[in-house]
Amino acid sequence: MTADNLEARMMTRVNPSLDKREGSIIYDATAPAAMELAEAYIMARVILKQAFITTADRDFLALRAAEYSIYPTDPTTAEVLGEFSEDVPLGTRFTYPATGFVYVVKAQIDAAKHTYKLVCETAGAAGNDCIGDILPVTNLTGLKSAKIIELITPGEDEEDTEVFRARVIRELNSKAFGGNGDDYKEKVLAINGIGGVKVYRCWNGGGTVKLVILTTEYNTASTELVAQVQEAIDPPPQGKGYGLAPIGHTVTVVSATAVPVDVVAEVLLKDGYTTDDIFAKAKESVGTYLQKRRKDWADEGDREHLVIRAAFILDAILNTPLVEDVTNVTINGATDHISLASEEVPTLGTLTLKAVST
Repeated sequence: MTADNLEARMMTRVNPSLDKREGSIIYDATAPAAMELAEAYIMARVILKQAFITTADRDFLALRAAEYSIYPTDPTTAEVLGEFSEDVPLGTRFTYPATGFVYVVKAQIDAAKHTYKLVCETAGAAGNDCIGDILPVTNLTGLKSAKIIELITPGEDEEDTEVFRARVIRELNSKAFGGNGDDYKEKVLAINGIGGVKVYRCWNGGGTVKLVILTTEYNTASTELVAQVQEAIDPPPQGKGYGLAPIGHTVTVVSATAVPVDVVAEVLLKDGYTTDDIFAKAKESVGTYLQKRRKDWADEGDREHLVIRAAFILDAILNTPLVEDVTNVTINGATDHISLASEEVPTLGTLTLKAVST
């Protein structure tokens, strides 16, 4: 419905005996109206687009989702495990020099080891990668060492629009009800730091449920994160309905089991280069493939399991710059593939690259 088409339609309703040429009184009187109507048709299409979950922009998508009590997740802060040479006061602030992020001491984990839970003041996933020495923002007399040794609960960025859209569609299509598998998945995935879960029903007799989890970065979960999920779903005394699990369900929460994948490959390199020149990139490529498989695990059912194939490892290394060819790839000694158990996910163990000549 362009302005010209609308103008032409209006002219068909004018008496043929009147002058309808461009510049005539009738033409000049109707042309502005045609332009306004054309814009109204455009806006009508825009409004119609915003009415559907599959096509709405973020703000209108959030409004539609809110009708079903579904909301986009806000950014969250990373929780890490800090180790110190001595006890430190709660509330003490430390900075990670490489990024400038500040972490606040929130709770003591182990008094004998001087370990504490620290929370990043900056929301988002960027606070997840700060492992190493940290410095007190204000001087602490007698403190000899301070470092972050482990990520407890990953921080998350604000939920991406398309991820949110997919979650809305998934939740609206799911049959989550009264402690069935979809209900557990929906509740567990809503907990900060959780990116994947498998639900095993009646795994140890009637009324028992096992939840196997991964973090939002698709890594195995820390002991503290497992404890947080257990507390949220089915705290002691178990089976009494004090958490999100229904009364009568005894829930056990565990992390997925990491299986190291040891890779050996022969590589043909461009002239003048050694395996040292490509090792870091090759390791990153293989690690990315294995992370993708861990993400695939999060989308599987409880009766499915992962298969890691040497061909995909070969492809990951072959796409590394400076690599001409890759041969004789083995993974954990196998030349074709390895199969993992339902609760297992792959992590990169050792990567051995052997240079060969033509």
